[in-house]
Amino acid sequence: MRIVIDGFGKFVGIENGLIVVKEKGKMIAKYKPEELNQLVISGKSAISSEAIKMLVSNRVDVVFLIGETFARISGPLIGTVKTRREQYLAYNDKRGVKIGKEVVSAKMRNQSAILFNLAKSRKETKPEIAEELLRSRDEIEVCREELSKIDAEKIEDVREKILGLEGKASEVYWDSIGRIIPPEYGFKGRKGVDAGSPRYAQDIVNAMLNYGYTILFSECVKAIELAGLDPYAGFLHADRSGRASLAVDLMECFRQQIVDRVVLKLIGHSQIKPEDCTTKNFVCNLKDNAKRLLLSEILKRLEENTQYRGKNISFSSAILAQAREISAFLNGKEDYVGFSQNW
Repeated sequence: MRIVIDGFGKFVGIENGLIVVKEKGKMIAKYKPEELNQLVISGKSAISSEAIKMLVSNRVDVVFLIGETFARISGPLIGTVKTRREQYLAYNDKRGVKIGKEVVSAKMRNQSAILFNLAKSRKETKPEIAEELLRSRDEIEVCREELSKIDAEKIEDVREKILGLEGKASEVYWDSIGRIIPPEYGFKGRKGVDAGSPRYAQDIVNAMLNYGYTILFSECVKAIELAGLDPYAGFLHADRSGRASLAVDLMECFRQQIVDRVVLKLIGHSQIKPEDCTTKNFVCNLKDNAKRLLLSEILKRLEENTQYRGKNISFSSAILAQAREISAFLNGKEDYVGFSQNW
């Protein structure tokens, strides 16, 4: 079970061996720690050190959402040293190239699927837009074909080529998404205050995406650790101090189907509007009501089922399965194919 604690004045503590949630001193919920797998704290809530100890001892993930970043408390790392050694060795052989290519290929497949279904739903009402979306989908497929031809002995030799094609496909994708977002949302592509980076959003759509990806990122870090891997030793994304690069690699396979779909749905139904943010120092920040709704919808999406290797499992389970498949691939037990979904 995953629970969310948000709003000013809420407190998580312990009573009689149970995790309890209080609001202004009044009990509003209680849980057996063994029933939980994650506790998410958003906003100005508090948690006692005793509650943290109990949760961690029961291997419950504790996540603090802090704007576009997050903090996480979890139990000791699991898995064998052999897996991590293979992960580090793979950086300098073809396994690293395979993982880097496959996560980008999966991302492109998901981008194509999103555009195809957006076009399909507009075929009768907005045929010109539908045609533009399909042309963009074809452009992404061309990028994916070029990606498939890349080969090298190690990821460092081709990282820039792979990232170049990923960037080209993403630019096409976001330009297309921009055509269906109402102009009052001010979306002009995936960018922020810093040149070349989507951080510090200047519009509410990018603010929603950044917040959504933060939630997804925390899920990917957890999955990587549960699979016995080092979240900081990635392949597609180069080593950078403080960045869990392998978790970012894994996240590429799930951005569109988990976060982008939710954001587009909330905008399409006008559930989050342009006025649901404040701007300070040119940076757009979601208001609490928008954060609460977006968080709820993304966590709900994580628990929705999808087809995965012939089974019907939750997206959260699919993320963990992908991390375990990377681990198995590194240990020579099976091939690795990045997750993608037709819709």
